[in-house]
Amino acid sequence: MGTEASPDLRTIYAPVEEDMLRLAAFLETEFGGVEPFLMRILEHVSRFRGKQIRPAILFLTRRLALLSFDGATRSRADDHVKIGAVVELIHTATLVHDDILDDAELRRGVETVHRRWGERAAILIGDYIYSRAFRLSTEVHGMARAFSDTTNTICEGELLQIGSRFRPDIGEERYLEIIRKKTGILYAAAARLGGVLGGADPELAGKLHEFGMELGTAFQIVDDCLDYDGEEGLTGKSLGTDLRQGKVTLPLIYLREALPAGEKEWFDGALGGPIAGEPERRIQRLVAEHGVLGEAFARAQGFVESAKGILAEVLGGNGGQVGESLDLVADYVLRRRQ
Repeated sequence: MGTEASPDLRTIYAPVEEDMLRLAAFLETEFGGVEPFLMRILEHVSRFRGKQIRPAILFLTRRLALLSFDGATRSRADDHVKIGAVVELIHTATLVHDDILDDAELRRGVETVHRRWGERAAILIGDYIYSRAFRLSTEVHGMARAFSDTTNTICEGELLQIGSRFRPDIGEERYLEIIRKKTGILYAAAARLGGVLGGADPELAGKLHEFGMELGTAFQIVDDCLDYDGEEGLTGKSLGTDLRQGKVTLPLIYLREALPAGEKEWFDGALGGPIAGEPERRIQRLVAEHGVLGEAFARAQGFVESAKGILAEVLGGNGGQVGESLDLVADYVLRRRQ
């Protein structure tokens, strides 16, 4: 995959540095005073927080809308911080639940919740974080419905993926539908709702939604490539789980297209049920031999270029440092290794 260095996140977040600091402070106090056992799990889950790129996108698109709609009706001073927290909490809850579905051992370099406290605790702590996010969303006018729809779509995407397990013939169209729903939608919601909080009109909000969806789609494709090409020391999470869980991601879709008939028949049989041992190693070798990671990565690059095109249309040559940061976010999504 690409070898260029990822943009420095400090540079990307510079226009919204104060917002990011306020978000961190807000998240630190949001779960204060809860029962000690619950607090131990929540403190552990807080270590899963990574780059917080989704709330950063929300803060950046809000700033962009404020520049574009100076004088328009806007949210209260602290609303965007609350909604940034909602975005981050929803993302965190999905990570806890995803780790159960994937039976992953690591997340951000620490033990996953279900490995330490069991699946019951992990399911409930994910639900608990979701419910706190929804409570927060009700405190800002118009946001509860938006996040209800978003989480509903995320769940639909996860269920579609479960229904597509061990089906090597799902094809690229179905794969893209799944990842847009399970991953792209939260990026799209963050970008759109940031604009809404900054006073964006429906046209601009719609464009920001498209921008976020393209970014989120690219993010998931890169993530799926890292499952074959990443290093656990860098990614901080368990790798190789997609293949063992029967998830047919873009590298495997492209591999199936590249295989000759006889080998494709073996491939379909191998992926028709749980896989491990030599069949797993063979597929990993075929992924490397046929160069399909580069092909999948190029597809992700196409989505990033589409996102940049939408952003350029929105900016119209303006946007200043905020516009530059949003452009750099797209570069980061493409070149990240974690």
